[in-house]
Amino acid sequence: PVVYRAMLPPPSPPWRFSNARILYQPTLVPVEAAQKVTPTSGLTLLSLFGWTLGGIFVVDWTSSPVGPYREVAVLSGLVTTSRNPILEDGIGAWASHIVVDSLEAAQSGRDLFGLPASLGSIKFDDDATDYDDGDKFGPSWLFNLASNVAVAVKCATGSAVPGIAEPAEILNQKPTKLTDASTAGFVFQTDTGIQINGWDGWLPPVHHNDISQQKNDATGISLPSFSGRLMSGKTPLLKYPLRLVSTRSAQLRRPMRTAIQSDINDCLSGILGGPCLTPCLQFDGVEVIAGKPVEIIF
Repeated sequence: PVVYRAMLPPPSPPWRFSNARILYQPTLVPVEAAQKVTPTSGLTLLSLFGWTLGGIFVVDWTSSPVGPYREVAVLSGLVTTSRNPILEDGIGAWASHIVVDSLEAAQSGRDLFGLPASLGSIKFDDDATDYDDGDKFGPSWLFNLASNVAVAVKCATGSAVPGIAEPAEILNQKPTKLTDASTAGFVFQTDTGIQINGWDGWLPPVHHNDISQQKNDATGISLPSFSGRLMSGKTPLLKYPLRLVSTRSAQLRRPMRTAIQSDINDCLSGILGGPCLTPCLQFDGVEVIAGKPVEIIF
């Protein structure tokens, strides 16, 4: 017989997350692709030379109000509101696609925070041989950064000429559909099935009680986040504070590329098509507080 487990209502925000492990790979996203998944009413998409800032945000939430779970968020662009841009609401990221491996987390994300959370499968592979990470951060990455800057400048000035070694060709290429995606950091096997290679370099776990809880919640870095406007049409445009209270360690890794193993949603594929902008950022033992969303009234 099928056994159905009753779900208890999740606690109301603010939510506190402890001992989180985070990977964030900033990427450039073509404005044309970002516009397809960003609300056109109430938000202004910030861009430069036809590109906006997005990325892949991977988190292992080891402690949360709904229990531990994993999350992969695809950030499609940098946005602000149109009522009083930047000064009143600040600049935040827009997440067009979010996958979690917990039903409670998916429902809470949609119902409480207005996030487009879907239930899926997220696999962490910590075998270093499976991911060609090389040096965490070294001369080879600096060379790649210089190449990416040259790409942006050439495209911005209109001097890019298609060719075998022409940077414009690199910028326009889509993620490679690989059978063996062992050299990619983020592998999208389906829309909701993702494998993270190179999930290593983490500190030993620390018991929650061993971390000082006397930290002032008003300290840390506050990141304005926008959500809402879900496909159901019932969620208004929302804004909620995401505060990084503390972190045990932070390091730079070489850029982690994205690979697609099968046909996925065209809108998602378009977001994943841009080049890495900076090194991948790795944060360990992060304390995060997600505040209560408020509706943005125009």
